[in-house]
Amino acid sequence: MRTTAVRALRTAAVCALPCTAALAAPSAAALAPQAPPAVSVTVEVTDGADDTEAGRRLDYRITVHNLGAEAVHGARIEQRMPATTTSATASRGLVQGHGMGRQTVTWRSDLPAHDVQVFTASAVLGDRPGSAPSAAPGTLRAAATACVYVDGNYAPAACSGDVDDLPESRADAGGGHWGWWAAAVAVAALLGPGVVRAVRRARGVRRA
Repeated sequence: MRTTAVRALRTAAVCALPCTAALAAPSAAALAPQAPPAVSVTVEVTDGADDTEAGRRLDYRITVHNLGAEAVHGARIEQRMPATTTSATASRGLVQGHGMGRQTVTWRSDLPAHDVQVFTASAVLGDRPGSAPSAAPGTLRAAATACVYVDGNYAPAACSGDVDDLPESRADAGGGHWGWWAAAVAVAALLGPGVVRAVRRARGVRRA
């Protein structure tokens, strides 16, 4: 009887081990950290302009598209304005920075799955500093970038830029014309006496 009872206990213990493991496995899997779904977003920024002058306003349109099947909560959309921006405004956005320099606009928004959202901002450009580099002579470079940040990450999930080589202000162009007139007057002042002498000599030869 004892032998039979011992065997029954051993059999029950052996069977209980795989059963316990089977029951514990789902719990361990449920507690294991799950990788967050991959975020897939795109962003595009454009000002729709091909010429400007100091004092004019550039209107930017930032388009954000969530390509993923999961919503993105609390996304941060940030736009950096051109370096010569004197003032900036944004609908539903926070403008940071004052005076000419690196001004930024920030929006906070949820991005539903497969959804497209549009943000707008404006910038007024000032005159280009004399030491500022330019992509081409006689032009003003207006460069703006827009990036999307998710999950509090410092690295952006997507970025886009708008770079335009825009003509300088008309005041500068007018200054160029005055420069030509000044050069012409200087040349006339230098050559004038010689021209007068030549005319006098020609008249003297004709009289002789």
